[in-house]
Amino acid sequence: MKFWNIFDSLATTDRGEDINKIDDSTFLRSDGTVYRLEGQLITGSDGSVMTLLDADPHASSGHACMAVTTFAGSRSSLDDEW
Repeated sequence: MKFWNIFDSLATTDRGEDINKIDDSTFLRSDGTVYRLEGQLITGSDGSVMTLLDADPHASSGHACMAVTTFAGSRSSLDDEW
């Protein structure tokens, strides 16, 4: 995935996935992948790393936060764009 929009209790991806927000620093995807927020980085149990772009809940975009992929540790196919 290339980016997430993070809301109060979930995140949605550019691929239409919903990822549940467990607490302020933990997210869980339906396939069991766990993501942890540490500072401005989100690291996944699959080796992926994302960077927060906007952590202001009052941002003009209307989203609580946005994160983008800076590195992906695993891919489902060689055709995935990262």
